[in-house]
Amino acid sequence: MNFEIEIEDNKVIDIFKQISDEKINEIMQVCERYGEGEDEIRYYDVYKITTPSGSKILKKTGKREVSNYEKFLMNKHFPVPTYYGKWEDEDDIWILIENITGNDLRDMTDELALSAADSITEIQNAYWMNDETDGRFDVYWERINKRYFYIKNEPIIGEAYSLFLKRQLTCPRTLSNGDFLEFNAMNHNNRVYIIDWGFGGIMPYSLDIARFLAHATVDRATFPFYMNEKQKKLFVERVYNNINQKPEYSQYIYDIKLATLNEYVEFIEADEDEDGWYYKHALQLSEDILKNTYLKSL
Repeated sequence: MNFEIEIEDNKVIDIFKQISDEKINEIMQVCERYGEGEDEIRYYDVYKITTPSGSKILKKTGKREVSNYEKFLMNKHFPVPTYYGKWEDEDDIWILIENITGNDLRDMTDELALSAADSITEIQNAYWMNDETDGRFDVYWERINKRYFYIKNEPIIGEAYSLFLKRQLTCPRTLSNGDFLEFNAMNHNNRVYIIDWGFGGIMPYSLDIARFLAHATVDRATFPFYMNEKQKKLFVERVYNNINQKPEYSQYIYDIKLATLNEYVEFIEADEDEDGWYYKHALQLSEDILKNTYLKSL
């Protein structure tokens, strides 16, 4: 459970002043309780800072998130936080961005599913088939090859995963968030804003679509994300309708299924599948992929 605590920290104040000349009214540090013990709390280098013009987020981040904002997102009017600038020294990089208020998408509705599709495709269309060599795909390619060596000896899942791996070299690429989960999307003024761009970059278009779908269930079996089959279909159909340069529909569905398999295998590999939910669903999906039933719509 996330919560905030009010702090007074001269270092945080100094960093903020390197980026902005606004007056600070209040500083709240973002924390997470992960257990019942008094010490089972994580204190993040993320601070909500209230100023006369509104609240902003100051966070320690990496070069990739800075690059994504400065190269792809800033001044584009996309549904993402406004980027105000950065400060860095030899060890750390900090960014100041808009604090997007509202609820995340853990409790899905039909309207939110459609709005999320509109937001992600607005960004995807702007960078469809982008040939930018930002290095993100290379990191991703190395990672999924390691994942394949982990799963390749599973007779059915391994064979289906090899098809996923092969498709990644030809799948259309665009700007991807890289972690498009329901708690990285905020419903703000009836528009879904996509936050947390630390894992983003130019990657296959189907990855964000699949990640948004793969971990949301009616009974919240894996993550605490609710999404029913009707809402998933609404999202999938809306994304397809919005894409300006569409692949064939059967290919589109196939790409999503392959990328969903990668989501399942990721959690199997990470040993985060205590009750076997991901393995069971990876096996079912692999059988589906190998039977070419992707030609049927979701």
